[in-house]
Amino acid sequence: ANQAPTNGTDRPSSNRRKHLKEADASSGTAIIVSNLFPIDRYYDASQKVLNAFEVSFEKRRLDDAYVYGMRYSTFCVNEITKHDYYKSTKFNQKRAVMNKQVTEVINKLEIVAGLMDAEEIIRETERKARLKRQKEEEMRRRQEKLEELQQRVNRQKHSAVVPNPTTNAENVQDSALAKLQRLNGPVEPPAISSSRVPSQSVSEKKDAEFEDSQQDPDGLIASSDDMPPPLLPPQADDEPEHSAPPSYQDIVNYFGPSNIQSTPIEESDVLSKPQNKKVTSKPKLSIRQYTAKAERERLRLQQERKILVSPLRTYQGRVRGSTNGCTVISATIASKHLETHGGVTDAHVCNVIDKECIPLLRSIRSKLGLHGDSLIIPSDVHDHMVDHNLLFQHKFVGAVGGNIVDNEHLGELYTLLAGTPGKTAHFKAGATFFFREHVVSILKFPTSPTEAVYDLVDSLPTCNGRGSRTRCMSLDALKVQMEWYTSHKFSESNCTYIEKNKWNDSMADFDPRVFQAFVWADLPKPSS
Repeated sequence: ANQAPTNGTDRPSSNRRKHLKEADASSGTAIIVSNLFPIDRYYDASQKVLNAFEVSFEKRRLDDAYVYGMRYSTFCVNEITKHDYYKSTKFNQKRAVMNKQVTEVINKLEIVAGLMDAEEIIRETERKARLKRQKEEEMRRRQEKLEELQQRVNRQKHSAVVPNPTTNAENVQDSALAKLQRLNGPVEPPAISSSRVPSQSVSEKKDAEFEDSQQDPDGLIASSDDMPPPLLPPQADDEPEHSAPPSYQDIVNYFGPSNIQSTPIEESDVLSKPQNKKVTSKPKLSIRQYTAKAERERLRLQQERKILVSPLRTYQGRVRGSTNGCTVISATIASKHLETHGGVTDAHVCNVIDKECIPLLRSIRSKLGLHGDSLIIPSDVHDHMVDHNLLFQHKFVGAVGGNIVDNEHLGELYTLLAGTPGKTAHFKAGATFFFREHVVSILKFPTSPTEAVYDLVDSLPTCNGRGSRTRCMSLDALKVQMEWYTSHKFSESNCTYIEKNKWNDSMADFDPRVFQAFVWADLPKPSS
């Protein structure tokens, strides 16, 4: 098996490559592979990263080539292999091609590291030459200053008018000698004659004042103890020592969904209004504040009994063969809700989880060449159920998706569930809701032509070790329940990503905020 390249710690470019890897890892843009999205998208997206690597490699943009190459090889070796469709016989050819390509990329990454080593050797040689020149210039300036001060001392000695020539001449010489000794480095202090008075005389005070006024008037000289090491000149803008890695937003067309054009785009284009989507304003709350608010609102509605949580008698995985069956379970519950008079009961739900889903899961996995516990993507489940008359095309209302923390995106789901007043609002409805590697059912029970209650059915053992059914007494209560349910699925790394990256439609497959929902309603079959 291929292995992502590792960095040696004793090579000239080791620190440079370490810096690039750390900067990329801390950017909050780690790729997330979801089993709920077709693996074809990830193969297509990785190919675009490979193209970016090849371009950078050919043009000898070494930092970019290293980052792209590491992203591609790490993704191919560690990430896409986690997708449950990776070993499907349907994708044997794509898997073989990727394994061959990642081997070539790893070999080229070693070439990139070698070129980086050569660059760093040249940079180090140039740096040492700069330091040598700087040191020589500093010594020359110090020597000139010493000579200038010596001349000042000599002029002062010959021009001074003193009442006691013998004493003052001795003091001047002592003062000049002390000055020169400090400039040349620390020396042993001269011995003090026993005939000298230890207290400071008037002439010594004058000498001290002279020293203060004459020593280093331009601020260019310091003692050897205080002299800081020479500073390097500023780095040239076109030769950064360590450049930051390119962001995923910068190569969004190289790692976006498969239907995105691969031509380069500008950052302004990346953040511009998505096609057929309105630009949404930046949320007023951070993701952590959003989560806390959802917690408070849900608790309030629970206390008001507008949100009621009840456990089921079972959960997926309790019976052998139902593990990772949420895509089939949720769709089957929605189907049974539409086909059952009065709507689905708890007994119906438990029967789906423990019995009805198992042969469906076995049949679909076998057809797709998946192993026994593979998570099946929604489109494959829906196609199978429509083909076998478990879901009916004429009852399909629509599909929505996007940013789960954007009220406008999620609002489209509520609109489809609620229906059109006076036309479809009085019909039962059911939805399969896909988010963070799990699928739940949302069921609508009309209570009047304009009102309804909504149930969120979760087959995971999240309620006292069993599945749960949460009843929301209004559409507004459902909105609060959904905010709580989705926000509490964000991990710490998800929150970091959200804080550092604005939502972008072209990066949706890799964003932890992405959701999908398919809505069905008990619509009458149109007359032929």
